[in-house]
Amino acid sequence: MKKYEYSVVACARWESAYIMEWLTYYKSIGYDHVYLYCNDDTPDDLYKTILPFVVGKNPFVTFVDFTFKGLQHQMYLHFLANYHQETEWVSFFDIDEFLNIPAFRDISDLVSSYPNIDCIIFYWLVFGNNGFEKNPSGSVLENYNRRGAGINEYTKYICRTNSLLDEKIFSPGGFGFWHNPVWHSYKEINAVDVLGRNDFSVHNLSETQINTIENTANIHHYMIKSFEYLKHRVERGTSGSFSGQVMWDTSEESQRAALEKSLLEFNALQDNSLTSYWKNIIQKAYSARVGLPVSSTLISHNKPCTQSSISEWSVGDDIHSDAKNAVNGVVNGLGKFHTALEDKPWWEIDLEKISDITDIVIYNISDHLASRCKNIKIEFSNDGYIYKTLIEKKDFIPLGSILTEPFHVHSEFNARFIRIVSLEYTFLHLDQVLIYGK
Repeated sequence: MKKYEYSVVACARWESAYIMEWLTYYKSIGYDHVYLYCNDDTPDDLYKTILPFVVGKNPFVTFVDFTFKGLQHQMYLHFLANYHQETEWVSFFDIDEFLNIPAFRDISDLVSSYPNIDCIIFYWLVFGNNGFEKNPSGSVLENYNRRGAGINEYTKYICRTNSLLDEKIFSPGGFGFWHNPVWHSYKEINAVDVLGRNDFSVHNLSETQINTIENTANIHHYMIKSFEYLKHRVERGTSGSFSGQVMWDTSEESQRAALEKSLLEFNALQDNSLTSYWKNIIQKAYSARVGLPVSSTLISHNKPCTQSSISEWSVGDDIHSDAKNAVNGVVNGLGKFHTALEDKPWWEIDLEKISDITDIVIYNISDHLASRCKNIKIEFSNDGYIYKTLIEKKDFIPLGSILTEPFHVHSEFNARFIRIVSLEYTFLHLDQVLIYGK
């Protein structure tokens, strides 16, 4: 059994700004390993940037400093000569290429959907500069969602590694095998495209076939990110295998003309598939957020408050100064006010005017006395005399705290006064009360 199931091989020259997103993306869709060939003038910057992926017991990246500039063919042959035995399947992707697999859970799911096949071919969808003159901050997948219409003839693939161990691939005739090995191998490679065809022509594709490619699997190629990036590609060098990657001379007029051409060709359609995918990955951070995110505006901060009584454990000297601590914005699990032991103690805030309220978030204290606050009623009033009940909680479950999850009520209504009433004979003490509105 080989060390890795699915691997990516890539050569990187002047790609430090984009490499972390790229590596993270391929990890997210199920690739086990990346063989990264650094073709920079010095490896320091790229290596330091990807340190989280190269350290530890089972690093995600094998880092190779390949000092011969522009020899992409030789880099990939170096992989086949030295590492082919480590991985069952391999893809050769550039740092500006992202394999989009909307129809599949991950790369394993994709490969298993094409049984008894040695190689699966993916077509390019070419993305333009989205109108950017200079490289924008943020990630590629967040910033670029416009591409050319139709399916580009260039391809990439995932292939059984052993299928690539062919004499022609190791010869000058193998140049470009990383696009489609079928055309650069003496032996027959059982390959199909995502449509299941072994004819890889994109001419005369039907609308149904185009939609299938777009919705099954394809390569998002972010070829020209901005005019600034275009100049960057020329400056990094066009020797060796890179000579075919820049199809314009080095004059600024030619570069500007190429950018204008790309504006017309590669910004025609909006495609949010990977933009949405990446945002969903980032959004997962909120599932572990301590503190409930509320989109409305906090309107309770440091507003006047009062309560039914004070006690020897109160923080303030009177019912007003003690109660106001519950809206000082400090959430830490500690009690900010403390009533006396009484029947149905209460706490109240005055928002100072009738306000549009959307959310009430209550943080209980976090120690062993948190069970005192469990059955409560929330009331509201416009004048401080006539109160209506917003909600009654009678489940005998203590309110949550910073250690668990606060008690959250979402309800749109108008009020000036909000009152929290315990439904028991007890003390009332809380950490914070946050009220949000428009």
